[in-house]
Amino acid sequence: MPENNFEIALSDNRPFFESALRYGVQRAIITSAKIAAIEAEAPKGMVQIADAFGSKYLRPEIEAARKRIVNLASLYLIENTRGDLELAAKMIRDNTFLTLSRGGSGLLKALFAMPEYALLGREAKGKVEDFLEAWSLKEKPIEYRNTLEHRQMNALEIEAGYWFGETLGLSASFLHEEDVEAVSVVRTALLQQMFGRPDEVLQNQIEFATLLNAMRSLSAAKIKKAWSALDMEGIPAQFHGIVERILGEIKAHDLPRMQDQSSSLDKLVFELKDRYYLRDHEVEDTSEYDALVSKEWTRLTKGKTDIDSLLTLFICIAGEIPAKTTLPEKTAKSLVKKFRETGFHPELATEWIKTTAPHEKQEGLLEDWANFVDDANNYLLDDWDTNFTGAMRFLDANCHIQKPAKK
Repeated sequence: MPENNFEIALSDNRPFFESALRYGVQRAIITSAKIAAIEAEAPKGMVQIADAFGSKYLRPEIEAARKRIVNLASLYLIENTRGDLELAAKMIRDNTFLTLSRGGSGLLKALFAMPEYALLGREAKGKVEDFLEAWSLKEKPIEYRNTLEHRQMNALEIEAGYWFGETLGLSASFLHEEDVEAVSVVRTALLQQMFGRPDEVLQNQIEFATLLNAMRSLSAAKIKKAWSALDMEGIPAQFHGIVERILGEIKAHDLPRMQDQSSSLDKLVFELKDRYYLRDHEVEDTSEYDALVSKEWTRLTKGKTDIDSLLTLFICIAGEIPAKTTLPEKTAKSLVKKFRETGFHPELATEWIKTTAPHEKQEGLLEDWANFVDDANNYLLDDWDTNFTGAMRFLDANCHIQKPAKK
């Protein structure tokens, strides 16, 4: 039988069981006695199915059960014969109708047991009964075939994830608890093998940023050399297809971003980190990470992370004066005067945060700055406050204002 007949059978709108039955009767493969046996068996099976998914006493349930039992038998036949009508007719001849429908049910139970997602961890599943109830009404075998292939790939990716995890020093039990995406572990292991040091571990964003920063300095020739040095012979053959696909994704998606010198290292880490597996999701020493990925931010903040210091810095930027995390009281008063004369432009600080602050912090910083600005407009621009008393009290409460030393 030509190979493409399987595809035709998958896309045929008629139940495959019906097509195979007609074929068998027309060619005398299926006898009238077999037809009678099917007619006797079918009601019993329909009642059992209706009782399992609803009520054996309701006509709509019985009608749905008829569809279910035919769909299950069709699924079993098409999967075991690859769409060959003659083989399917012989299977109908040699097996009871209930055996065929139970075979289809078995295929669906096996499909349910396969991973819906390629995650290294516990997959939350519903009830197999609910799965059978939904899938036994599906009349297009192509849906089963597509889902089967997808879940088989998930299972293979999970297997690959555990194998590559071992090369990173991560045990299967550890990864199982992490609920991590299998492909991210494979992608990390490949990047590590090609561009990392043998003793290096991608513990968190700092190690990831360090690796990316080192890669950005490599010439195209060195990248090509590292790429070709990957030892495919040391990787199990069943994972070669996955590896080649992921390598293609890295080359097409990640490498161009890594080599774009116009993009900051911080932005690069932010864009790529979710595609790779980092053992620690949070950066404990944020000042070390900030110093690595955002030199301008580190230079101006000098490692300070408290909100008062940062708001002081932002208001300096909004006032277009040298950015400091602490302002002398006299300078602060002059700044308020400047705002009242030439206007308060908080958007300057907003833009600076967006282009300079580490991506991890931007959302929170922008929110803090916006809240500050809402109140600042009331105090800094209050013309009734001729002595700047209210404005200075506001700045002293929210920023670092250095009072003059007492003599």
